[in-house]
Amino acid sequence: MVLAVDELDPETLTALLAGSEVTGGAAVTGVDHRTVGMGQVASCVELTLHLDGGGDAAVVAKVPSDDPTSVATAVAQRLYEREVRFYETLAGTVAIRTPRFLLLLESLSPAAVADQLDGLDPDRAELAIRELAGLHAPHWGAVPNGVTAFLGGVGEALRPMYLEVVPLLVEAFLGRYGERLSAPARDVVGWLRPRLGAYLADGGDPRTVTHGDFRTDNLLFEARGGAVPMATVDWQTVGAGPGALDVAYLLTTSLDREVRVAHERTLLAAYHERLSELGVSGYPMEALRAAYARHAFQGIVMLTCAAVLVEQTERGDAMFLAMIERCAAAVEDLDAKRCLEG
Repeated sequence: MVLAVDELDPETLTALLAGSEVTGGAAVTGVDHRTVGMGQVASCVELTLHLDGGGDAAVVAKVPSDDPTSVATAVAQRLYEREVRFYETLAGTVAIRTPRFLLLLESLSPAAVADQLDGLDPDRAELAIRELAGLHAPHWGAVPNGVTAFLGGVGEALRPMYLEVVPLLVEAFLGRYGERLSAPARDVVGWLRPRLGAYLADGGDPRTVTHGDFRTDNLLFEARGGAVPMATVDWQTVGAGPGALDVAYLLTTSLDREVRVAHERTLLAAYHERLSELGVSGYPMEALRAAYARHAFQGIVMLTCAAVLVEQTERGDAMFLAMIERCAAAVEDLDAKRCLEG
């Protein structure tokens, strides 16, 4: 396992990429580094490789964060292992564009940057939601046994910890950030805290392979100079669960309230349509809408915990708070509290 980019010298890269189409068998004679992305528990660096005989190639190296708290969080939740296992066992079975995995990742530069704080416009949101269906449809209701053993095993192994620790993390979040939240958002987070067990219980929706952190910062638009309309990165939270979890997480964290309210029904219809195109049947639109409302809480659960578990930065604080505000607004707009009552 490579722990730092400095370990990727020309000799090491030559050995790692021997026989790959990236270098065509040429030796790497030099390498330049450029940080890309804004990961919280890992760092991504684009490597420009200078090749023997002339010419360059590019790959992206993903290595653990320099922050010990972030690394400890990743290890406890098996985030690094889950991402590697996704590329090894699942990436070739789903219809969603990801970087090719070569021990290093395919470079998709140049790509358009969509900032999490700005949110997605309707056109990009529809592109993303249709791509998401390409992840969910191939394993809808029938996650392969070998995959279930890993993804389901991770979920089951971590579930007791989540049930015990998540309420404490939400409380810690409110202690650190409560005064920076709007009163309505603070009320939603506080309302959810004693009901986390009810939310984390199985909601009964069909299970499939889920991304778990499908939001603006993990989507690359117009990648490879426009040759790839959109690609999805950061598979550290891959799991087995309801597809509506990813749908709700995307729309409630990555669209400003006004955009989401105006385009929500159209975007849900686009996702449902794409599922049907890819062979999913027997899943009525009404079931999708109900599951979508229930999982409006997912962003609050995940992001309140993440905010106190990773290295604290100014941008990170702004990002977490903006997303939680959007999620809390969605909870109210969708009357999602009724999903956990009674």
